[in-house]
Amino acid sequence: MSQSALLALLEQQKPASTAGFYLSEVRGLSAESWRVHTPKGDWIAREQTRHGAQLGGDRRREFRVLRQLSAAGLAPGPVGLCNQWLLVEWLDGSVATESQFVDLLYNGELAARLAALHHQPRYGFPLPLKTLLARHWQNMCPARRTPTLLHHLKRWLSRPLPPAFILAPLHLDVHPGNLVQHAQNWHLIDWEYAADGDIALELAALFRANTLTQERQQRFLAEYCRQWPNMSPRILSERIKQWLPWVDFLMLMWYEVRWQQTRQTIFLQAATPLRLRLGLPW
Repeated sequence: MSQSALLALLEQQKPASTAGFYLSEVRGLSAESWRVHTPKGDWIAREQTRHGAQLGGDRRREFRVLRQLSAAGLAPGPVGLCNQWLLVEWLDGSVATESQFVDLLYNGELAARLAALHHQPRYGFPLPLKTLLARHWQNMCPARRTPTLLHHLKRWLSRPLPPAFILAPLHLDVHPGNLVQHAQNWHLIDWEYAADGDIALELAALFRANTLTQERQQRFLAEYCRQWPNMSPRILSERIKQWLPWVDFLMLMWYEVRWQQTRQTIFLQAATPLRLRLGLPW
């Protein structure tokens, strides 16, 4: 939808709140959004696009997730749903730098934030991991659907998932760009992939997506386990290892879909080490 169409939609849906408002573009790794500047406070407008749906995003699900978590102080509040647009409270603040992210790993703040999330009631939206993998295969570049990759996909789809350690609500996209310092606290944003799943899967994704060293992983796990009674970092680490190949394959397929959508070589470059780790020659 164009900027002018979004403006018209907002004027129609929320005339009392949007008098004198204007838009500015916000770009992310997987989608384009708009910041809505209004006299009563700013929002972010996130569109339900075909590309976003291919990657597993669902703005209606995200709205319900935000409504639940904002009541617990863990996420920005949803303003509303307007057609295919999700309107969310804008958090004024700075996005975490790489050095700040490392500090959050070491000082226990990120561990406490994730543990607080994982102690919440589940959303009611289980992560359809195998369905996502199969859908990513259908949405990736046809020329890159090799027999070797198909064999690998079928092998993983036929396997049982690792046994769940603790089922909880997950974020599933934790990285510096999704942490904002607002009102002297750090907040997670961009909940489009949030779903219910195993906490060990969340931490496996955290470790892989941010290429954490073993030392940083162990430091984080020590802080995280302090948030749970009698949780063993050693046992949790073993459960995380069971999820790592699944995370690698999911990330690989996500990058393949993004390549098909954008033709940006950054996604093929990101996929290369995952292919090597999985033993998938090109």
